Amino acid sequence: MKLRARQFALILALVILSLPNLVGAEQRQSLRVGSEIRFPPYADIDDQGQPTGFTVELFARVAEVMDIPVTFQSDRWSTVWQKLKTGQIDALPIVARMPERESQVEFTEPHTIDYDTFFVRKGHTPLKFIEEARSLSIIVLRSGDSHDALATRGFNQQLVLVDSLTDGFRLLASGHYDALLAPLLQGNALAHNIGLEKIVTPGPLLKEYRREFCFAVRKGDTELRDRLNQGLAIVKANGEYDRLYRKWVDIDNTSFTFPVKHVVWGTVIVAGLLTLLGLWTWQLRRQVALHTAELAQAYSAVQAERQRLHDVLQGLPVYVVLLTQDHKVAFANRFFEQRYGNARGRLCYEYLFNRCEPCERCETFKPLKTNEPQDWRWTGPDEHVYEVHDFPFADTDGSPMILEVGIDITEMKQTKQALREANASLEQRVAERTAELESARREAEQTRDLLRVTMDNAPTLMSYVDRECRYRRVNKNYELWFGYPPEQVCGHHMREILGEAGWQTLRPYVERALAGEQVEFELQAPYIQGGPRWVHATYSPDVDAEGQVRGFVVHVLDVSKRKEAEEALKEIDRRKDEFLAMLAHELRNPLAPISNAVQIMKRPNLDETRLAWCRDVIGRQVEHLVRLVDDLLDVSRISRGKIELKKEPLAAATIVQRAVETSQPLIEARRHAFTVHLPPEPVYVEGDLVRLSQVVANLLTNAAKYTDEGGCISLSVEPADDEIFIRVRDNGRGIESSALPSLFQLFYQVDRTIDRAEGGLGIGLALVKSLVTMHGGEVGAYSEGRGQGSEFVIRLPCLRESLVCPVSYQTDSKPDEGSLRILVVDDNRDAAQSLSLLLSSERHEVLLAYDGYTALETALAERPQVVLLDIGLPGMDGYAVARALRQYPALKMTHLIALSGYGREVDREQAWTAGFNDYLTKPVNFDELQSALTQPSLSGAAQN
Repeated sequence: MKLRARQFALILALVILSLPNLVGAEQRQSLRVGSEIRFPPYADIDDQGQPTGFTVELFARVAEVMDIPVTFQSDRWSTVWQKLKTGQIDALPIVARMPERESQVEFTEPHTIDYDTFFVRKGHTPLKFIEEARSLSIIVLRSGDSHDALATRGFNQQLVLVDSLTDGFRLLASGHYDALLAPLLQGNALAHNIGLEKIVTPGPLLKEYRREFCFAVRKGDTELRDRLNQGLAIVKANGEYDRLYRKWVDIDNTSFTFPVKHVVWGTVIVAGLLTLLGLWTWQLRRQVALHTAELAQAYSAVQAERQRLHDVLQGLPVYVVLLTQDHKVAFANRFFEQRYGNARGRLCYEYLFNRCEPCERCETFKPLKTNEPQDWRWTGPDEHVYEVHDFPFADTDGSPMILEVGIDITEMKQTKQALREANASLEQRVAERTAELESARREAEQTRDLLRVTMDNAPTLMSYVDRECRYRRVNKNYELWFGYPPEQVCGHHMREILGEAGWQTLRPYVERALAGEQVEFELQAPYIQGGPRWVHATYSPDVDAEGQVRGFVVHVLDVSKRKEAEEALKEIDRRKDEFLAMLAHELRNPLAPISNAVQIMKRPNLDETRLAWCRDVIGRQVEHLVRLVDDLLDVSRISRGKIELKKEPLAAATIVQRAVETSQPLIEARRHAFTVHLPPEPVYVEGDLVRLSQVVANLLTNAAKYTDEGGCISLSVEPADDEIFIRVRDNGRGIESSALPSLFQLFYQVDRTIDRAEGGLGIGLALVKSLVTMHGGEVGAYSEGRGQGSEFVIRLPCLRESLVCPVSYQTDSKPDEGSLRILVVDDNRDAAQSLSLLLSSERHEVLLAYDGYTALETALAERPQVVLLDIGLPGMDGYAVARALRQYPALKMTHLIALSGYGREVDREQAWTAGFNDYLTKPVNFDELQSALTQPSLSGAAQN
């Protein structure tokens, strides 16, 4: 019966103890906690390799109270510390709190406080102070905090380093060394565990080596830190902390056992109590949860208030010091330590005055006797004078202390003395100056009246500005310019009246005037009122009798109209020069192949094939010249209103067909993909077929020119209500948004480069706009920028009736290519091929290239003796090709002859610099070319 009752009590106890876990269990992720090894009694591993020790069990109990599942991972200190900083684990149960670690992890409140002490063999004199050990041999843990502390004090020669405190205690017990520096609690536990407590004994605590051990979590995980603080408070309150402390740290704790006869009675009583405890526990857990939340909130508030108070003390512009009754500094704020160094734990008379004993007369400690605040003045070692307020203060353990607040009044005393002297001097000067000022006032009033009359009648802006750049006097024209009457302008800074942009533009001249320089300048000022204006301004400095500038006089004249006229003249002159240069270049280009073809036709025994080719070249180039002249004449006729349109109903397809026939050869030559999209039903316009096809052909030709080879061009016709839209799209070079507004102006060109690869006079788009406008339509250009292609759109009024014309496509046949060791390079194929035929008829071996890159490859492969090189090549121009050829040793002796449509002296000098041997202007005179090819150096090369 007793056995059954005992079994029932045991089962009931197990059920009740497991009940809370069943009620509140939740699936949570286990907390990863690191555990240091070889740090008894705080942390180590047992025989089975499991983490054990005081802080390991303490952390486990705190986690259990807060319902946090944990998993321990044991390793060396350096490894677990690095894992915590890098986030591989979540917490450590024991970390010494140090200032340098505050920025790396979050610390809980300290759970253990320990002090270092010197352990000596029993019978030896205890060491009370660090300095007593300077002549002794001291054992310390390698790279430990004690090692670092002694090393900073100059203890190096007499230190004996060990890898574990266990080895250190054994060395100390052997009698070969004098003392061992180690934490008291850890040292006592180790000495007890290895059986040396009867051989070694600790000395007095070293207060300067105080250690606070805390739980540590990852930086920023304040939620986990606060929960651990709450759990630690609960564990301390319910007595579990004391039990663990006695178990691991208090080595004097003795155990006892109950007699066996009491076990049965105890079990019966416990079974009954556990029955009641189950219900009480369930209720208690609910209350604990509520009180835990309240405790967490209160704890957070207390912590925040403590931190706020600490920050306030550290930020005060006065010093705050806590002194113990034995003259030691327990706390000093930042203000004090910045002036007198780290003071904590040091004796005030030794620290501040290098004395060996307290001062004979010290006001600081009087409140300990009187228990009343004390006010007095103190002069520090740095001669700063302080107003000191001392208050009696009690530490947390009730021990008396002194709270001292010191206010630095050094500057205040000096300032008061200076003020007294200044007041006496000022009173004397005031009396002297009063009479002078009265006389000056009357004179100033007369001058002011005269100045006002003069300034208000001036046709310009006139003002006086002081050294602070504030207007002191302005004339009435400021109201006309900026909209402010003079009384509103005076007293304001120039920036406020002129605006930020205007002030930044004029600021350099203002600074020069304030430096004493007479400044005269002319610029466009971006005023905030009225917009930008061209002004001619003079700033005249006002210098006093001592040579100091006290301001300057401003005189500003509006010259905007004059500047507009000047800019218009400059623009006209620039466009004229550009047009003449382009016209000369465009006329020389077709003349070169014509001249070459004529020279070929003069040769005897010319076969019919070559004669027909010469006629074709001359015909094509003459047509090009005719188009240039026609474009110029068209622009002239349109500008004078002399052009007549022969309007008739036209099918849009007919216009497209004529335009495609004109531009198709260029499109095919550049290998573009070309598509035409016409509506399924015919659409009609009223217009001049020749002029409208000329408009579309111009746009197609431009698209072919300004799209790199192998591009895409599309032409589409789209009807919309009473209008039709003709769109020419390409994926070519695109147009900058800044160039779009000027695109249809006469002689305007987006790209003006030396190569002139696409040619043109800048009149094609001007003709397009004029002709479309004469047909009652509009034309526009659109592009998203460089490299994004472009689109031109023509809008024309639509007719309802007309005819349908088919679209046809034509291609031109290409002339045959010749092949001497002379390389001819020209992007104009007619010019290159005609010159090749001429040279071939002179029995030279001729190689051809139509761009710089091909020329460079051909020259390296064939090693020609002469290179006839066009300057204006697309992509890589002639200058770049010449410089590249001269880089190769095998081509350094090659004779380079430049062919160019530009004949200025500066162009020739640039050619010599690039490495050319000769320079010929297009169209090239064949006799001059022959003369250049018959130079002695070339004759020798040809024979070789």
